[in-house]
Amino acid sequence: MLVSSFQTIGAALACLVVAGSVNQANAQGTNVLNTYEFVQDGVNNSYQPPVIKGPTSIPQTLAFFYNKNGSVDEGIYFQPLKSALSVTFSFDDQTYINVPQHVTGMTFGAASGASSTHVRGVSVVNTNYYYADTARAIFTAHPQGPVGKGVNLFMNAGLQVFLSAKPLLAANASRSDTSRYYYGKLRLQFSRPVTDPVISFIGLGATTNFGDKRLGFATELELQTPGLALTKLSGSEEMQIDMGKTQILHSKTPISGNCDNGAACGSVVVKGSKISTLVFGVYLRPDGGPGVWGTEKVSNSGDMWHVTISLPEQE
Repeated sequence: MLVSSFQTIGAALACLVVAGSVNQANAQGTNVLNTYEFVQDGVNNSYQPPVIKGPTSIPQTLAFFYNKNGSVDEGIYFQPLKSALSVTFSFDDQTYINVPQHVTGMTFGAASGASSTHVRGVSVVNTNYYYADTARAIFTAHPQGPVGKGVNLFMNAGLQVFLSAKPLLAANASRSDTSRYYYGKLRLQFSRPVTDPVISFIGLGATTNFGDKRLGFATELELQTPGLALTKLSGSEEMQIDMGKTQILHSKTPISGNCDNGAACGSVVVKGSKISTLVFGVYLRPDGGPGVWGTEKVSNSGDMWHVTISLPEQE
C-alpha cells in the first residue's frame, strides 16, 4: 500500500512536470526558435585562435554556430553548422588614412587608454562589452523575437571597432551637434546568401572630459545597400532609425558610452532574402558639448563599440 501510494504520487508529479513543460512551451509559442550566432568559448570559436590584437584595419572573418532555442537562450547549445557560414567585416573608402599611431581612422581591436597619445590594443574579437544587459531588454537575437532575448553578452562574441577622434582634433573640427564626419564604409560580406540578418550594436557613444568640460560623440551608420531597410527590434532610447529606414542615429544629448544612460545600443534587422553584402556608411557626430576632442598631450580619444550578428535558422 505504501509503495502504491508513492507510485501514485510519482505519477502525479510526472504529469505535473510534463504539463508544466507543455504550458511553458505554449507560453513561449512560436518564439522558441533556433539561431546562428557568434561564439568564442575555446571549443566553438567564431574566430580561429589565436585572436589577434589591434589596432588593425585588415578584414576580419567570423563564423556562425548553431544555437538551439537561441531566440530565448533557454540553454547554450552551440554546434558547428552542417554547411559553414561566415561573414567578413572590412573597411572601405577610409577618409583618414594617415593617423599617427593608429594608421587609419577606423580600426578593429582598439580602445583609448594605452598612453596619452596611443590607443590600447585589444583582441579584435571578444566578449568584453563593458555592459551586462541584466534587464534583458536591449538586444534581440531572432527577427521574430522575443524582444530582449537571445543575445548573451557573456557568450556571444563581438567584433570591436574604434573610431579615432585624433583626426578631428588635428583639424580643430567643429564640435557643433549639427556636425557629422564621414569616416568610410563598413562592409559585411557573407560567405553565402542569408535571410533577415540581425545586427546588434553595443556602445555607440563616448565622452571626453577635460577641466570638467565634457564632449560627447557617437558613431552613426547609414545602410547603403540598395533595396534594403532597417527595423529596430530592441534597444536604448538613444538608438533611433530614421524615417527612411536606412540610418542608425543617436537621438539624445548629452552622449556617453553607457548603454543604460547616453549610448546608442540595440538590435536591428535587415529584412530580406538572398542578402550577400551589407554596406554601411560610418560617421562620427559630436553632441555640441563645451568640451574638446582632446589636447596636444592627450590625443587618444575615440568611440569604441562592438558589433555582433545573429541569424534565424537558414534553409
